[in-house]
Amino acid sequence: MRNIRLLIIAVILIVSSLTAMAQQASTLYYMDRVFQSQTVNVSAIPVHKVQVGGLIVPVFGQLPPAMYFNYGNNSFNYNHILHFGEGEYKDSLIVDLPLLMKKVHKTTAIRNELRLDVLNLSFKSKNNSAVTVSLAERVLFGTTLPKDLFEFAINGNKPYMDEGKAHNLSKLSFDMCAFHELGIGFATEFAEKFSVGGRLKLLFGIANVSSNVGSLNLTTDPERYYITADADFQLRKSTTLFEYDIDGDSIVTDMNVGKAFSSFGNFGVGLDLGFTYNITDKISVSIAATDLGFINWTQNSQVASAKGEYTFEGIELGFSKDSTGKLRYGPDTTMLKNIADTIIDMFDMKVADKGYMTWLPSNVYLGATYQLNDKIGFGVLYRGEVYRKSYNQSLTLSANSNINHWLSLHGSWSLINNTIMNVGMGFSARLGFITWYMVTDDVIGLIFPQKAKTINWRMGCNLTFGHPKKVLKTVSRL
Repeated sequence: MRNIRLLIIAVILIVSSLTAMAQQASTLYYMDRVFQSQTVNVSAIPVHKVQVGGLIVPVFGQLPPAMYFNYGNNSFNYNHILHFGEGEYKDSLIVDLPLLMKKVHKTTAIRNELRLDVLNLSFKSKNNSAVTVSLAERVLFGTTLPKDLFEFAINGNKPYMDEGKAHNLSKLSFDMCAFHELGIGFATEFAEKFSVGGRLKLLFGIANVSSNVGSLNLTTDPERYYITADADFQLRKSTTLFEYDIDGDSIVTDMNVGKAFSSFGNFGVGLDLGFTYNITDKISVSIAATDLGFINWTQNSQVASAKGEYTFEGIELGFSKDSTGKLRYGPDTTMLKNIADTIIDMFDMKVADKGYMTWLPSNVYLGATYQLNDKIGFGVLYRGEVYRKSYNQSLTLSANSNINHWLSLHGSWSLINNTIMNVGMGFSARLGFITWYMVTDDVIGLIFPQKAKTINWRMGCNLTFGHPKKVLKTVSRL
């Protein structure tokens, strides 16, 4: 049991660290001089007549290149698991499992995204309408870990056995996908009061690994201590990154990166929508939704299904000789193989070469702004995210200032991932036809990542033409 606990804890640590790459862009929402703010509110009319951005732009300080990076965890940070001790252990790292259990929520949601902008184009007409074109490479990862998984790994099965209830792992899920995204958007204003926008996105899947859990429970018999698992779940994969063949007892893989990134077989559709209303010259409200869509995975796709019940009665330990004739102590390898075969039979595990569909994690934004004067404005923004079996929320207050015609500064405070320690900042600086920008929702997370639940930033530069001669208000009016 101890080895199982250590294994599960190790998996949690690995997932929490390796997935530090997700769409949390609250400070960006009101950065009206940066074209990329349209990725969260497509109804925002761009300031400049023409903007060009992405990897296609020559490197004018784009180190690293135009990209978006985000990690979010709504329960714990790294130091809730590993940290320096106190007293005689002050110079030693300790594994603090009691602290971890205090921080774990009913469901722990880990959300991640890595986005590389290949091309961004924006054309604004004289009647204040805009057409945008974007091409991006995106990697999304999300996992939901039920609290019962931590309970079983850290405290074992005795507390639940004494209460006569099962460990409910039905909300356990994970989903990783990589895809190309081609977006074509349009936004326009009406009567200087309203603006509406929409973006159609064509999606082409590169790779996906995901789960679809109907039920998963572990029950311990208080008399014999047998553990019974009943499950109904699917494991799904689709990738053109590699192919594999079974040759005898070994698996031969063939990696083909070029084929994966030039593949357009796994087709999907996404949609972004936005609406902004200027109530007065000083007050405006907006609503936006992003990533309403799906991907059909049909290339090199497989679905493994399992449904049934199995009771684990334990493993006999004893002495035996290995292949070299040396005496060893442990479980009998034949018994382990028989258990594995029994599990496969009991759960009626089937693997089928067939396609399946996954939904994108969708976001909704509700915002309001108050324009104090031409130099400074204030904003409030609510964000909700629907991802598989969970719903995550955040609230952001921001101050936004267009200092002059070439510099804008933005600051924010956010309640994200159940913590208020999120101080964000952003800026855009224009020199001639080049505009540099950088934005993050949590500066502290960039400095002390081991203490952060949220780590994100977006940076790059745009080529901008047709800058308005008049002084711009902080929050762009329609």
